[in-house]
Amino acid sequence: MAIAFPGKTPQGSAYKTLAVLRQFAHDTRELGVTDLSRLTGMDKTSVFRALKALERYRFVEQDKATKRYRLGYAVVELAGAKLKQMPLALIAQPHLARLSQKTGETVQMSVMDERRVLYISVVESPQPIRVAVGVGSHGPIHCTAAGKIFLADATAAGLDQVLSRPLEKFTPRTVVDPATLRRELSEVRKRGWAIDDEGFVEHLRVAAAPVRDVAGRVIAAVAVGGPTIRVGRKNLQSFVKLVVETTAAISIDLAHTA
Repeated sequence: MAIAFPGKTPQGSAYKTLAVLRQFAHDTRELGVTDLSRLTGMDKTSVFRALKALERYRFVEQDKATKRYRLGYAVVELAGAKLKQMPLALIAQPHLARLSQKTGETVQMSVMDERRVLYISVVESPQPIRVAVGVGSHGPIHCTAAGKIFLADATAAGLDQVLSRPLEKFTPRTVVDPATLRRELSEVRKRGWAIDDEGFVEHLRVAAAPVRDVAGRVIAAVAVGGPTIRVGRKNLQSFVKLVVETTAAISIDLAHTA
């Protein structure tokens, strides 16, 4: 999958309204006009107009007590419709469930969303201590196992765009040196799988592999992992084998529906 990243956003009224709506995807708090003005760089009048348009169509709703805004139910309706349009999610679900049963750990399937990983399917571990991630949430691209799958498949230009910016260091083990990360991605490209050994979250190990379409392009990544108290490095290698088998099975099923 060739990753292309968008440039600057045009500044028409529709774009401004969507820019306001997008802020609610980045922040789970209720947001006020002042907050949104600061986050978007727009004046308060433009923000207020955008909010009123979004409120009219139930994309946001206002708390009458605090006068702050949160996402409305129209977003849920759209998300549900989008998932129903994605045969990938339906085809993959039984495979993800089996992988979780075999490993006893949380399984996630994700796609690329600009410079981030977007989780579209999650099967949670039954363990009381487990990976906690929700459908619709995002992860960084440079230090998650799934993110490395996408970066390893990126065009040279797309990879340069990511590595030209400072990379956030989440833990002492996060790789933020571009040259070191390039070498790791080269290995991911050759072997067909990636790991995250406490690079994103301390005490968390994850293995991931790509889902490919009939043309061989990476369209998604499946990851499985858990806390280091259960997932040692030896366990992680067994997870690699299982997640590679899982993504291969999903890819075959996708080819049969093409």
